[in-house]
Amino acid sequence: MGRATRLWLDAAVAIGAVYLGTFALIALSRAAYPFEIEWMEGGMLTHAARLVEGQRIYAAPSADFVPFFYTPGYPALLALLAKLGFGLSFGLARGVSILGTAITLGLLFRIGQREAGWRYGALAAGIYAALFRTNGAFYDLARPDAVFMAILVGAVYVARYRPSLWGAAAAGALFALGFFTKQTVSVFVPATALALFLERGWRPAALLTGVAVGLSAAGIWALNRAHDGWFWTYIFQGHQGHLFYWKNILMEYWRDVLFLAPALLLVPLLWFGHRVPVRILSILLAAHWTYAFVFRARTLDYVPHMYYRELWYEAPRWQILVPPALIAVLLAAHRWRNPVGRLTIRTQPFWLLMFVAGAGASGLNHSTQWAYSNCFMLLSAFGAILIALATRDLMEGTSASRPRWGALVPAALLVQFVAWAYSPAVQTPDDGDRQALARLHARLAQVDGKVFFPAHPFTAYQRDGVVHVHQMGIQDVAFMKGGVKDLAPRLRQGEWGAVVVDEQNRVPGVMGPYYLAERLHYPTAQALRTRTGFLVRPAEIWVRQDPAPRPLGPGVSANFEDGAWVGWRTEGAAFGASPSKARRHGMQGHALAQAQGPAQGRLISDPVPAEGAALSLLVGGRGGRTGLRVRQGDAVIAQWPHRSHRGDLTRVRLALPAAAMGQPVTLELYDDDPKGDLWVDDLRWTD
Repeated sequence: MGRATRLWLDAAVAIGAVYLGTFALIALSRAAYPFEIEWMEGGMLTHAARLVEGQRIYAAPSADFVPFFYTPGYPALLALLAKLGFGLSFGLARGVSILGTAITLGLLFRIGQREAGWRYGALAAGIYAALFRTNGAFYDLARPDAVFMAILVGAVYVARYRPSLWGAAAAGALFALGFFTKQTVSVFVPATALALFLERGWRPAALLTGVAVGLSAAGIWALNRAHDGWFWTYIFQGHQGHLFYWKNILMEYWRDVLFLAPALLLVPLLWFGHRVPVRILSILLAAHWTYAFVFRARTLDYVPHMYYRELWYEAPRWQILVPPALIAVLLAAHRWRNPVGRLTIRTQPFWLLMFVAGAGASGLNHSTQWAYSNCFMLLSAFGAILIALATRDLMEGTSASRPRWGALVPAALLVQFVAWAYSPAVQTPDDGDRQALARLHARLAQVDGKVFFPAHPFTAYQRDGVVHVHQMGIQDVAFMKGGVKDLAPRLRQGEWGAVVVDEQNRVPGVMGPYYLAERLHYPTAQALRTRTGFLVRPAEIWVRQDPAPRPLGPGVSANFEDGAWVGWRTEGAAFGASPSKARRHGMQGHALAQAQGPAQGRLISDPVPAEGAALSLLVGGRGGRTGLRVRQGDAVIAQWPHRSHRGDLTRVRLALPAAAMGQPVTLELYDDDPKGDLWVDDLRWTD
C-alpha cells in the first residue's frame, strides 16, 4: 500500500473514531433521562417490574399486562440487576444496552484486527458507530437490541476463533442465549454451521447446531410449560398476526439500504466480483440494485419516509441520488483499473456467509409489519466487518500485484461517512424536555386515583406502584378474539382516575366512562417528544366522569349539570329552556349546552373573571356560523368559529389576550345557521 493510499485509509479510520466518540457522548448524556426516548422503552421496563414482583410476563392478555412478542432475556437481566440492588430505572436499562454496544464494538475491532490489522479493526468499529442514526439510534435504548447484538457477534466470534469442539458447543450455547433475547438469531445458526462445515467438517457444524437447537427447544418447552402455553402463543403465534410484505424483501429493502447506506452493498459487491468468479451473480446483483436506484430516481415525490427523515441532504430530494451514485462511480473506477484475477483476496468465505445472513435477517425484519430502522443493525454489524476486510483486499494486494488506484475505496468510504452525518442535538433530550416532563408530573399529581398511561406505563408504575398494559400490547393482541377483553369493563368501572393518551394513539373504551378534560400543550414542537421510533408524546388527559355541578366563576355553571341555565341567559330558541340530556360522544357528565336547527339564538353568560390564559372547552356539532365569542365589554377579544362536521365532542383551547387576565369577561355561544348544530360542555380556565 502506498503512502497516499494509507493516508486515505487513515482519514476514514479517523472519521470513524469521531463517530465512536459522538455515540459515546450521546449515550452518556441521555442514559439517565427519566422518560422514553423511544416509545417502547417504558413497556420493556414494566416487563422487568413484573419479574421483580414475582409475576409472570406471559399470560392471558389483560389490562394488567400484555408482553411484547420478544423472548425474556433482556427484562430478566434487568430484573436480576434490580434485585441485586441497582434499582429499576431507565438509567439501568440504558446502561445495560450501552455495555452491550461497547462489547459489540470491541468484538468488531478485535475481528478486524485479527483478520487484517488494527486499522481495519478500527474501521469496522467506526462504520458500525457511524450507522447509529441510520439504525434508529437504538444502540443505547432500554430495548433488547444492543444486548442481542453483543451476544450474536460474540457467538460468531467464538465459532470463528475457537476451532475446537468445545468452541463449537460454546458458540451454540451463545446462539441459544441470543434466541432468548431476540428470536432473529435463528437466521445465523444455519449460516454459521455451514461456514464451519466448509472450513472444518461436519462435526463442529453438527455440534453447534445441536447445542443451539437443543438448548433453545428445551428452554421453549420449559417456559411454555411454566406459562401455561402462553410463551409460545406470544413469541411465535403473535408474530404470525403481523403482515409480511414480500414486495419489501424483493425490492424496497434493497432500495432503502442503497440510499441510506450504499457502501453496505456496493463495497461488498466490488469485493464479491473478485472473490467469487461467477460473473453472472455480480451482474444480477448490480442489475437489481441499479433498478432500485432508477425506481427511486423516478419517484422522488415519495411521501416523507421514516427511514429517510434523518438524511441531512434530503431536501431538495434529488440530492439523495448523489451519495450512491458517487460511491458507485468511485468503486466502478477501481474495478475498471483492477480486472478480476489481478487482486489477491485473503478474506475467508466465513465472513461472506455472515454478511449474507445479516442481509437476510435485516431484510426479513424490514419486511415485517411495523418494522423500524433498527432492522438494519444486523446488516450493519456484519457489513462493517466485510467492508473492513474487503477494503484490505482491494487496497493492499501483495508485493507482486498491488491494486491500482487503491485509494478509491477509502475515498468511497469517506463519501459514505459524510452522508451519514447527523445532529447529536436532535437525539438528545434538552432542558425543554425536562421542564415539560416536570410539568406533566405536576399535572398527574393532581389526579385522584391511579393513572392509566398506556404509551408510558413505567411512568404510571413509578407513580402508582402498579403495572398495566402497554399501548403496543393493546395493538399486538387485537388479532386475538376479543383482544384485551377486560380493558373496556374496567374503564367503565372507573378503575383509573385519569387516562393519558399519546398523539396518534387510541385507547378503546375510554370515551363514555371518561371525558377529554385537557389537551396538553408544549412550548416547542419537539418538547417531550420521543427522539426515535414512533415520534409521539402525551397529548390528552381523559378524566373519570363526575356529574357534580362545577362553576366557571361565581354563580356561572361550567358544565351545565345544575339542570338549569345557572349564570346563563338565552336569546332566541336555539338552546332551549334548559341544558340538554342528550347523549353525545365525548361529553362530560349528563348534560350539555345544545343548539339544534332550525332555531337560531345565543347562550350568554354573566360576567366572570378570566382566571387563565385560555379558555378550554368541549365542542362538537355540524355546519357553519356557530361557535363561541369572548367579550370584554362590547369588544370581542377572542372568537372560535366552529366548522367541523363531526358529531363527537373534542377539546379545544381558545387563547385570550394577556390584558384580559383577571378581568371580567362574558361568554357567548351562538348559532346563526338554521342548518347548523352546536354542542358545548365542560368549560374551564387553563394556562
